[in-house]
Amino acid sequence: MNITMVRKIIYCLLLIFLMCCSSVRPTVKQTATAQPSDFVVWTPNFRSDEMKNSYRISLKTKKNTITGLFFLKKSGDEWRGTFTNEMGAKAFDYIVTGKKCELLNVISMMDKWYIKKTVAADLYFFIHVDNPEAPFYEKLERYEQNGNRISQQKKRQVVVGQDGVVRMINNRRGLQYELKKMVELDPDKLIL
Repeated sequence: MNITMVRKIIYCLLLIFLMCCSSVRPTVKQTATAQPSDFVVWTPNFRSDEMKNSYRISLKTKKNTITGLFFLKKSGDEWRGTFTNEMGAKAFDYIVTGKKCELLNVISMMDKWYIKKTVAADLYFFIHVDNPEAPFYEKLERYEQNGNRISQQKKRQVVVGQDGVVRMINNRRGLQYELKKMVELDPDKLIL
């Protein structure tokens, strides 16, 4: 084998290795083509105040990915919900009020103060990103770029993609939450 062929093989293997190492989608960088916007992340089609909201969720870290179901329902002035895996095993419950987010019944793998603090802060930001009374609301920057709608703060970013997936990226911790709305079926209209 000649040296040129060996170099090409090494470059290909290096490229494949680098592509496999990236697990968390990078932050969307604002470019000159970005247009300021005042869009709303939580549209009535994506989140209902009256009914239970069901989503497929993927929580990606630098090393792992946790997938499952994410449920959200408004109860009075607070949002309540749970995060389970596809088989129904609960990871945690949560309550988000106007002031904070509290995680309850957390599985032992995630029951560490620093994990709970980060996830609770991320959920609070994610659920209150459209709330003008939220303490971070004035610091948000909203813009549209390449068909994506982006709301960002210093450490966190919410990206509403053209594909209907809403992503919340925690830049500081390298976390990414992806929510995709599940179709709600009306049991009265099902034909069996």
